Amino acid sequence: MKLSSVGGQTETTKAAAPSETASSASRPEFFRLPKKGVDPYFGFTRSFYYSGEQRGFWKLVRVRGRGKVRGVSLIPYDAIARFVKSQMEGAK
Repeated sequence: MKLSSVGGQTETTKAAAPSETASSASRPEFFRLPKKGVDPYFGFTRSFYYSGEQRGFWKLVRVRGRGKVRGVSLIPYDAIARFVKSQMEGAK
């Protein structure tokens, strides 16, 4: 159990059990492309994701408003996890 002080208030939080750490809260359905550096989940760069999409390994999701030129590119977490697992199995 942890005690933390936020804005003068003390909060009590319970440490997550090992089975809870792989919950959907820590594994998002989609996450944004990193602006620079690597992503926080797999450690891959922006160019790696674009390259993987071009090769047909996964499909990125593009979201933009009507009439807008720019938008947001989202990465499907499960597709990347499947890719990583397949690469691990292929190396055996």
